Amino acid sequence: MKKIMGALLAAALVFGAMPASAAVVLKVGANNRLLGATGVEIGKATYNVDFMDGSCATVYGACTRDRFDFKTKADADAAASALFAQVLKGRYLSFDPGNITGCASTCDIVIARALVDGDVEVTLAANRGNRQIIGTGYLPPNYSTVVDSGLTYAKFTLQVPAAVPEPATWAMMLVGFGMIGGTARYRRRSVKASLA
Repeated sequence: MKKIMGALLAAALVFGAMPASAAVVLKVGANNRLLGATGVEIGKATYNVDFMDGSCATVYGACTRDRFDFKTKADADAAASALFAQVLKGRYLSFDPGNITGCASTCDIVIARALVDGDVEVTLAANRGNRQIIGTGYLPPNYSTVVDSGLTYAKFTLQVPAAVPEPATWAMMLVGFGMIGGTARYRRRSVKASLA
């Protein structure tokens, strides 16, 4: 019994140390165009991302800083890095513009982060040749990427965690069930011994 309990406790510790992670799923539309992705991990949070054409106000609902997904250069740059590593890898890594919604001949992906002197300060995720570039740019708030086939917005939405138990919770439930089973078995032995 002690060996079983030790094994269950060890399993609880191992599963408790494992992070719960969702796989990135690409959203692909007609003509094999990349529309976005779900399950993009940035830091300890998971996001859905949609590539969208339009102005700052049409993409975010209003062109105000509180509507932007990331408020600092470091956070927006981390989002751009996550796009390269998790979404644009594989057949999209070359940034074949025909595969990304809102782009045609070139493609710079725009992540809005601040308003500076009336302009929208953005992080740009771009590919030049075989180099991935993360840079800073500025767009007028009413500038629409619809008229610019070289720009598209990346709109991130924080995923709300589902009510699915973490691996550590499952492991602790197994430990609990093991203890209940062990207690029942111990009681049966006690009853048999006293009847004999």
